[in-house]
Amino acid sequence: MDYHQDRFKDASLMIYQDAILVACVPGNSVGEQFYSHLGLTYGGIFMKSDISKEFMKRILTELIFYLKFNYLAVQFRWQPQIYNQHHVDTLDYFNFLDFNTFQSLNNLHVDLKADINISSKKTRGYRNGKFEKMRLEVNNDFKTFFDKILIPQLSARHQASPVHTIAEIELLSSRFPDQIKQFMVFEEKEPLAGVIFFKKGQIIKSQYAAATIEGMNKSALDYLYIEATKDFKDQNCYFIDYGHVNENDGTINRGLQRFKEELGAINQPVYRSQWNKV
Repeated sequence: MDYHQDRFKDASLMIYQDAILVACVPGNSVGEQFYSHLGLTYGGIFMKSDISKEFMKRILTELIFYLKFNYLAVQFRWQPQIYNQHHVDTLDYFNFLDFNTFQSLNNLHVDLKADINISSKKTRGYRNGKFEKMRLEVNNDFKTFFDKILIPQLSARHQASPVHTIAEIELLSSRFPDQIKQFMVFEEKEPLAGVIFFKKGQIIKSQYAAATIEGMNKSALDYLYIEATKDFKDQNCYFIDYGHVNENDGTINRGLQRFKEELGAINQPVYRSQWNKV
């Protein structure tokens, strides 16, 4: 998290037993409020996978006592259950100790271990020849993707910019070359679409995705996601996390939801919890 440390006041916590790290909580503070780190896609509590339920409760009790003693308000953004086997028990215990769930996001993922039900609407490019001249390439040319596809499309369609700069993505890629993969679709030498995937263990997270106007007209993202799904399935990955489909006000973007569902994605809620002293 050090690459964007200038944007957040770090308040991360580490929990030890006999000098052995057993859990950590990435976090930042704003005044007297604690947040599950706002610079991360997902937050929550990261614990060793082999801890018992009783020990987990001891960790959570100490953590919640510390947070309530030191802050006036606490907010957690939890991970999808596919990342964390302790997820349900953790959320239930937080609710038991006076936290309330104030938001539920529709988060979609593809289960690569099961049969994937991809809509015929997504695969028709193979039948009508639209995908015939497309070429999929895995590369680290982040500048081309950002400058020619991602930044123009985010600006035009959402009046937004990528959370990461090109320099930050290049830095992350240099540090974690096996965990950050960029897939791009070309027709001859012309880039049509791109997706940057983050890999955590056997789970793949679709982090950035965009297509040019021509790429959208030719359904280049459909082709990219279908081919990438085949690739990740062949690598024995477990899931592809496509992220949530909620707008900033919590409403569901039905078009985005339909796009992901037609790629075989299913919904798994992602929750946010909070506690206030007053």
